[in-house]
Amino acid sequence: MKTALLLGVILFPILSFSNVTGINDQYSTRIVLQDSVEISLYSATMFRVRISHLKGDRFPAKYEISFVMGKTDPWPSVRYQKREDKSFFYIVTDSLKLQIAKLGLNWTVWNNQSGQRIYPSNGPVYGMFRDGYTLFDNVSAFDAPSKISRFSHWFYNPETKNYTDTYLEEDLIEDRFFIYGPSYKSLFAQMNELIGPEPLLPKKGYGFFQTQHLGCQGTQAQLMEVAQKFRERNIPLDQLILDFEWGDACDGDKELKWGGSLDWSRNYSSPLSPVQMIKKLDSMHIDVMLIHHSAGEFKNRKQQGWTETVYDEKTWWNKYLEKLNMGIRGSWQDTRINDITDSYIYQRTQEYYGDKKRVLFLGCRKVMAYNPWDFRFSTMPTENMMGARRYPFHWTEDCSFSWNEMAFQLKAVNNTWGPMSGYSYLASDITGADWRIQARWNQFSALSAVARSHNSKPWSGNIEVDDFVGKIRIEGRDSINKNFQPEKEQTETAEQSIRKYLQLRYRLLPYIYSYAHVNYLTGMPITRPMLLAYPDDYMCSSDTWPYQFMLGNNILVAPVFGDFKTMEVYLPRGFDWIDYHTKQEYKNGGILTYNTYDINLMPIFIKKGAIIPMRQPSNWIDTKVMDTITFDIYPSESVSVFDLFEDDGESILYQRGAYGKTTISCEQKDKLVLQVGPTEGNFKGKQDIRFFRLKVNGIKAKPGELKVENAISYNWKFNSAEQSLLIELKKNSRAGTTLHVYANQTR
Repeated sequence: MKTALLLGVILFPILSFSNVTGINDQYSTRIVLQDSVEISLYSATMFRVRISHLKGDRFPAKYEISFVMGKTDPWPSVRYQKREDKSFFYIVTDSLKLQIAKLGLNWTVWNNQSGQRIYPSNGPVYGMFRDGYTLFDNVSAFDAPSKISRFSHWFYNPETKNYTDTYLEEDLIEDRFFIYGPSYKSLFAQMNELIGPEPLLPKKGYGFFQTQHLGCQGTQAQLMEVAQKFRERNIPLDQLILDFEWGDACDGDKELKWGGSLDWSRNYSSPLSPVQMIKKLDSMHIDVMLIHHSAGEFKNRKQQGWTETVYDEKTWWNKYLEKLNMGIRGSWQDTRINDITDSYIYQRTQEYYGDKKRVLFLGCRKVMAYNPWDFRFSTMPTENMMGARRYPFHWTEDCSFSWNEMAFQLKAVNNTWGPMSGYSYLASDITGADWRIQARWNQFSALSAVARSHNSKPWSGNIEVDDFVGKIRIEGRDSINKNFQPEKEQTETAEQSIRKYLQLRYRLLPYIYSYAHVNYLTGMPITRPMLLAYPDDYMCSSDTWPYQFMLGNNILVAPVFGDFKTMEVYLPRGFDWIDYHTKQEYKNGGILTYNTYDINLMPIFIKKGAIIPMRQPSNWIDTKVMDTITFDIYPSESVSVFDLFEDDGESILYQRGAYGKTTISCEQKDKLVLQVGPTEGNFKGKQDIRFFRLKVNGIKAKPGELKVENAISYNWKFNSAEQSLLIELKKNSRAGTTLHVYANQTR
């Protein structure tokens, strides 16, 4: 490292910078080094190296913005200096120094301020990050295995505003993107700008997704029965996804080629018509999605992977529009290596909705420990393209059912292949082989960015694994046992656990939804593995605790990933933590052994200082009703702050700034000071007068006095048993309110 540092100083003496510009095509600062090599500078810390094998014009404007890039408006010009010697080209920005060999085109990057070499380096790769930078091509970071061409083939057309009109058949354009942080926060922010943000789901999309999968024996009556049981059992639910039995691969009890039908099966057409069925479910506050194993053959739909059935585009799209007009809310596109197809369908669906609604769309990010349907390498997503993060959400494909699979999925979804690879909205199937696995799997899913089950009745367990595999396996369909046996209700079930943690999820909706906005605006994911949340803690920075994660900044979730009686949990040092269930406080963190004997208990810890907005208990999400927000506050001596984000929950107008942000702060020293700021910004449904509740925990004695500045009205109550103070506040949304809580001096 000393040698590299010395070379950096020798090769790059301090230069006075000027506004040097490269080729200006009004998109980015471009520098052509040889007839086949171009550097595009997007910022002082972000660039692309393009090697073109095109003949004639090597860098035509129509190939400028490849599918991986979501930013389509021009970048500001970047200051740089360029020079060369016999062996190398040198490009120097305010932050980086790039050296490219004329022979072989290998390149090296230095920190312009310190002279330290950044790239190449030998540190471990976490997701798509290494040593404070990321390096990726069209499909993966750091040359991770892929089944897809690394060359760029689809390009953004500014006239039509899509990525499928401009297509390059041959492998002729090599793009490599480099981003330097060095902090994770900076890396995510730059990725968010370059690749594009993950759009928000509809607000109901942060509820629970239940997938109905009974094969061709599935019927409308069984679907309605399951929906009714969710309501009767007091288990939250907002979305029902119909697998291929809706008609995609079924004609009554007869199984067709998957995707072989675009019409409803007769099993789902009576006694209610499909429109009546959808309306009935809507009256129960349940939305419907349909699975598709088919797609339309649109222009330049090439180099796509497995799609069971492909139709003429107009035929397919008209049938899909027919279902959207009936009231379904979107598609689960159950295909593989189809990111271009998925993005195309997502975009056209959003065009159908216009500004009024957000798309519900589920695509594939194939990654699992074990694939029970066929034997393939699948422990990393080898069939995805970088630009696919621009549509939410994804699932990890048909995984197996064991404790080992659950642990693998936990790390994939909330660490390596989810947030650490730029995907917040990643879910797994949750089909545990027994009720205990089912309970534990649902627990961590309930506190992930999205929550979904593929078990026909998620409160059940002990599924017939062979039968389940047989329903899905494509080969040997004729040998599948068609003698459908209704599921037997079990004495031991995961029902209590599923109810408990989904109800908690629904109460945490304002907290989760606020971090969804943060993810959209900054790229920082909703769930954060410990190495991302605490990169300066050496106990976390090397991913030593890969199975626990932070939900936002304030909630530490430690899922139980095996049939354990006890489990070690690490609470980052330098902070005080509070057990969510028992309220026991752990000063300064550390490793603790947690009793996990109770199957219905998952370790959850609140970081002291947290401000957590919660809503009223409910089993569905209704965007037409303003939630009653209670701020659950755990004061500390340091000032703590939370930004509550709100919008209409349905439209895409948040992308144009139509959302509100209310900042809440808390500090406890000689007195407790709470501040609820004005709600900045405007959105449909914003109220001029707001009612908030503030529940302050850890108050050991009844306060002596409460002074409130700039409120319409307020009242408060002390709970000695809970050691909490509850303040009910009525305020003007355009004004800030300050509350001073004084201790009782006579005690």
